[in-house]
Amino acid sequence: MKSSTLLTILLIFSSTSYGQATTFVGSTPPHAVVRAFLGISASDSIDFMRWKLSVNKDSYELTCKYGISKGGTPGFIDEKVVHGAGKLTKERHIYTLHRNNQTLELLEINENLLHLADHHSNMLVGNGGYSFVLNNDRPKATQSFTIAPSPNKQAYPLVFEGRTPCQGLSHLLDPNKQDACLKMKWYVLLYADPITQKPTYYLEGGSGYRKETMDKGTWSIQTLSNGRIIYQLKPDNKDHVISLLKGDDNILFFVRPDGSLLVGNEDFSYTLNRRSREYDRVTR
Repeated sequence: MKSSTLLTILLIFSSTSYGQATTFVGSTPPHAVVRAFLGISASDSIDFMRWKLSVNKDSYELTCKYGISKGGTPGFIDEKVVHGAGKLTKERHIYTLHRNNQTLELLEINENLLHLADHHSNMLVGNGGYSFVLNNDRPKATQSFTIAPSPNKQAYPLVFEGRTPCQGLSHLLDPNKQDACLKMKWYVLLYADPITQKPTYYLEGGSGYRKETMDKGTWSIQTLSNGRIIYQLKPDNKDHVISLLKGDDNILFFVRPDGSLLVGNEDFSYTLNRRSREYDRVTR
């Protein structure tokens, strides 16, 4: 009798654990692929979209709020909402959501990060405000990374931008940052020797993105034994090092000293997005 009771308890526990959903949150730009999936008109004016996506073994539920951003707040001027649920399939590290004869792919970067992708499984490229990453709202300790990027073959300088949460990086980069700091804005130019293509120097940030006001330092590319490609940025006159893990030619992820990827929140992700060219020298 005791054995039967124990078996019943184990089966219930196993079933509950097996069916437990994982919830991901984040804010992304709009994109034609996303609009089509959610049934949002291409003519709707949208600054960004805020996601809550719960995934299970073979199903999902989502709530996506969208609209024009309201200055000085994390919200919208005129918020609209789309709810959805349906079938989820997974092949290797690609999640596919199914809805009304439309599909949406998300690449599993690791247990904590999903990256929205196009129909060819290429990561969508964000902008200076938002990335296409969704973050586990209960992140797990992990150093895993499922992407195997190739060496860069693009012309220098490489130009990246983005906004990240502040607190996850402040203790690494600037211990004097106040608790009220909610976000950090990034604009990075990576330069290399035109002949050898070896990294030389980088510029980051600055008032109005003018080069004379930007921080400067050296950078290097490390290819680890597990295939990961790390860009390491060492500022002049500062002790810290910024480590960025290459997702592909267009996406970089911030990395902790222990090799794990930082996990963002519903507003921002720890991701930089590639720009096709530098900003003009104008005050922003």
